[in-house]
Amino acid sequence: MRRYILVILFIGVVFLSCEDEPVIPSANAGNQNTFNCGLDTLFSKEVGGPGNTGYDLIRVDIDCSYVIAGKRTKRPWLLKVDESGNEVWSKVFDEIPQPQGEFGEGYQFATAVNQTSDGGFILCSSVYPTHPSYGTGYVIKADSAGQTEWLTELDYSRPHHGQDIIQTLEGDYLLVGWWYVNAAETSQKSAFMARIGEGGSIQWTQRYGGDCDEDQFNAVVQTDDGGFITVGEFEHEGDGFNCSFYGYTDLWFMKTDSEGNMVQEAKYGGAYWERATDIVSLPDGNYAVSGRKRHTEQHPINAWLLKMSSTGSILWEWNEPDYSTGISRGDELRTLSLTDDGQTIISMGFEYAMPIDNIEPKVWVFDANSSTLLWSNNYGGEASDNEGAGIVNAFDGGFLFFGYNDGGLANMSHHIRLIKTDSEGNTVQQ
Repeated sequence: MRRYILVILFIGVVFLSCEDEPVIPSANAGNQNTFNCGLDTLFSKEVGGPGNTGYDLIRVDIDCSYVIAGKRTKRPWLLKVDESGNEVWSKVFDEIPQPQGEFGEGYQFATAVNQTSDGGFILCSSVYPTHPSYGTGYVIKADSAGQTEWLTELDYSRPHHGQDIIQTLEGDYLLVGWWYVNAAETSQKSAFMARIGEGGSIQWTQRYGGDCDEDQFNAVVQTDDGGFITVGEFEHEGDGFNCSFYGYTDLWFMKTDSEGNMVQEAKYGGAYWERATDIVSLPDGNYAVSGRKRHTEQHPINAWLLKMSSTGSILWEWNEPDYSTGISRGDELRTLSLTDDGQTIISMGFEYAMPIDNIEPKVWVFDANSSTLLWSNNYGGEASDNEGAGIVNAFDGGFLFFGYNDGGLANMSHHIRLIKTDSEGNTVQQ
């Protein structure tokens, strides 16, 4: 989940407005760098070897590279590649034990990664299966070569699953996700936000939600006032809905102060399946939010993009038109990024046809100032288990994202396919 941060580099002397405010390297904003990035490339290639899965992707401006976060050998994993998609280094965090639980082997996977002000990386993880016997997620700090600096195991009394993590303006870290609750109807509040110190200590944890067990946060950004905006899904409760109806959720938008206290909240959706999957800050002070919607039982799930204000008001929205074949087709936006000028929103997600495991990666590109869809394209291959997705604006103005080849959703022959297009979405044939 990438943020749009404008970094201005001065040749000679760099003036800082505050000495103790970290300069966070942009993971996806502009081609200002000392390496003269911008190699004109098109490719579609397998990376990382068999049996790997990606869940997030960032751009590293300081050396013209990209970093994928995911899992390998059932543990969290980072892979760094250059502009041509060639491997620079690969790191499996094998200090984290492979989960073992009541149903056999599980796995830990990195769900999000961002670059830190020291040139390293901060990532969070989740665990599958989500049964409490499989343990909890981690926060991991790595250096610029991917080597572990510290690990923090999240609260083990109940498994916590990190979904997104950022470095704050103050230099520490903010984590969002969900935690395991032990009943479909509960007062335990299943979404959480946690502030992590620069050395990995948990400063505070706040919990949010209603009376059901499927409330969760999926992405977060920091606001100029030091607070946070997080988005996710809020399960329906009351009014004839039962908390055990899986996936009946609304898109959930929440603004907090710097201590995680709720300032503003908004929910949007119909009777069925709506959720927010990612958020990015726009140059005009508003936000783009991705997700899905399904208003009636007999219609498919539709990709959904919203422009929202800092108070959660919808300024405009777009959703994929219903397919003529009805409920057997559907799609969803999963992750967002911006072009370097901030005027174009790029999103990766999935299009599917029944059966549900027939899921294909898809890219949508929008005018950031309106709800206009500029183009969209399917790129073949498969989606990952847990539908990880990552897309960035490449150094030459094109786009970089990943899909999969071979093996099905859980087969060890699964290969990550890294796809590089031009600005119109064209690429080479595989």
